[in-house]
Amino acid sequence: MSSVLTIRGGVPLAGRVTVRGAKNLVPKAMVAALLGNEPSVLRNVPEIKDVEVVTSLLQLHGVTVEKDPVTGDLTLDPTKAKTASHTAIDAHAGDSRIPILLCGPLIHAIGEAFIPDLGGCKIGDRPIDYHLNVLRQFGAVVEKRPGGIHISAPDGLKGAKISLPYPSVGATEQVLLSATRAEGITELSGAATEPEIVDLIAVLQKMGAIISVQTDRTIRIEGVPDLGGYNHRALSDRNESASWASAALVTRGDIFVEGATQRDMMTFLNTYRKVGGGMDIGDDGIRFYHKGGKLNPLVLETDVHPGFMTDWQQPLIVALTQAEGVSIVHETVYENRFGFTEALIRMGANIQVHRECLGSVPCRFGQRNFLHSAVISGPTQLTGADIDVPDLRGGFSHLIAALAANGTSRVTGIDIINRGYERFTEKLAGLGADFDITAAK
Repeated sequence: MSSVLTIRGGVPLAGRVTVRGAKNLVPKAMVAALLGNEPSVLRNVPEIKDVEVVTSLLQLHGVTVEKDPVTGDLTLDPTKAKTASHTAIDAHAGDSRIPILLCGPLIHAIGEAFIPDLGGCKIGDRPIDYHLNVLRQFGAVVEKRPGGIHISAPDGLKGAKISLPYPSVGATEQVLLSATRAEGITELSGAATEPEIVDLIAVLQKMGAIISVQTDRTIRIEGVPDLGGYNHRALSDRNESASWASAALVTRGDIFVEGATQRDMMTFLNTYRKVGGGMDIGDDGIRFYHKGGKLNPLVLETDVHPGFMTDWQQPLIVALTQAEGVSIVHETVYENRFGFTEALIRMGANIQVHRECLGSVPCRFGQRNFLHSAVISGPTQLTGADIDVPDLRGGFSHLIAALAANGTSRVTGIDIINRGYERFTEKLAGLGADFDITAAK
């Protein structure tokens, strides 16, 4: 049953939260276990919906998944992998796009894969064409069938020379998971190089893969016939860390984020400091706080790593509604990521979205009628409103806007937030937020 979050705003968030393994790594590392011929152990695993979805999908395919009741560590045994029914895959996948990444490992393990028609957050096109084209280049046969796509490789997957038109994280993951046991050498140019990609490469290398990352976004994979298991601690979720940092700024609060890592957040930390946020960087986490003065406006463009992450901009835009002056945010990664601003405008924010590229250089969405630039004028007093969560990061942004607003907000659709934020309502309660949760009528 869906829930309604009733938030009484105006209370600064203060205290400590713990951030565990990255949503953008953990499910992919779980899928990688399928490539091995012995069990793997994954540590620092968060309790989020995406982990539940992948656990179910792996179990459907015969993988034993055991969770340590104390640590939450997962042991994944793929030695009895098998074909699963299409109906069951569809039922367990829900609106997740994770099943597309099972294709390469499943072809190596059992010779075929099926992916249902896929969903996911409605923030842009996110076509699976990249993935299917990659698999075809490895020699896979892709067939459209009722309810989804069947993929097989009668002669096995073969190494290939692949060039991505855009450094897609998902397509890069697809290549890595498919190429490690493909026959021959795979060279991927135009690859994504996010920290989560590097951590996935570390997982695969522990299993016995031979992978090198070159400075020009080229990844070279020498296929091996067999892989073993891994024992790996997932890197922390830098997106969740940045979200709590923005929450501290928006609510004029003070939050220590245990698990936040400076190395993976340097671009965000520079921007946070420019806006006027305070931080103390430690070995075990980072303290983020509002210093009490005015916040500064800024001009910002999202980009692939090492640029400013698209997942960071939505929570930060809420903070920019409280900055003195005009800020500009140019979104270059997803073409439809400003839909969440409609609720902020109803709450009193002064935000205009534009089709033009309001950045230093035109991006691939220019002249294509996408509303992908935002102009934010502040400061404005936010007031409570009824909000329906549109997507994961936008939904968390709405939460922190409601927490900062005068009055009461009713937020529906909060189950989406569970996809990437572990026990977020418990964390909010621990930070002193004033809210209730009730079942939707």
